[in-house]
Amino acid sequence: MDDLDADILRSLIKNSRITLSQMSKEIDAPDATISNRLKKLEKDVIKRYTVILDWEKIGLDITTIIIIQTESEKHESVKEELSKLEEVSEVYSVSGEYDILIKVWVQNIEELNKLMNTKIRSIDGVEDLTEMIVMERVKEEMVPIIPKK
Repeated sequence: MDDLDADILRSLIKNSRITLSQMSKEIDAPDATISNRLKKLEKDVIKRYTVILDWEKIGLDITTIIIIQTESEKHESVKEELSKLEEVSEVYSVSGEYDILIKVWVQNIEELNKLMNTKIRSIDGVEDLTEMIVMERVKEEMVPIIPKK
């Protein structure tokens, strides 16, 4: 990946609906070059295009980070079950005292309580968990692009 590829990715992160001609002007490279590079990036680097929703407008007022301890022999099945929950946007295996970190989105505290007690704690292999309610979103973005040198 070179600087032009990075510029194309930065442009897409800002606006994934940008046209090739707009991107060409923004980056100062020919349309054909942008098109060819974009096709290669879509094959090798870009996993998919998606949308980022305004959490306030759809009523997901509570974001919570939950760290979970699992029984070691059930770790894989716990990850799979957590991944199936629609409230869960991210699932990570982590090192340290806890084994899994998840990010969940709910409308209110009652919904969070219900999620924790009826869905997450009931997954076979979940031993312990700690939840942290997000008080302020300081920075919440996509994967960063390595800056130009």
